Amino acid sequence: MTQPARIAYQEPESDASGMVMEEVAKESTAGAERWPFQAARFDVPPGATTELDIHDVAELWMVRAGHGTVRSGSTTMRIGPGEMVYFAGRVPHQVTNTGADPMSLFSVWWNGGTTP
Repeated sequence: MTQPARIAYQEPESDASGMVMEEVAKESTAGAERWPFQAARFDVPPGATTELDIHDVAELWMVRAGHGTVRSGSTTMRIGPGEMVYFAGRVPHQVTNTGADPMSLFSVWWNGGTTP
């Protein structure tokens, strides 16, 4: 694919924490079926903590808005707008919105292989 493609998202899904996630709709995005990665955007309400997530693939989060803390393995760090966090495969991680406004993030994860 050499031309830019407008990204389509699936219908929003909510979980028990109040997080709302929209994954890229590969079937509705030109060329996306050949991408070596997947992506999603998600929002976490003030005071909420997402469910603990663990999977085989590496993942990268970019904070679009809001402030919070990320817990990954035994590490906890503060994060805010413009910051990015990398998670190796098989390392549990979750985010808590510590601010007064919704926290908005963008996530990319690689389809193949794991990371140490």
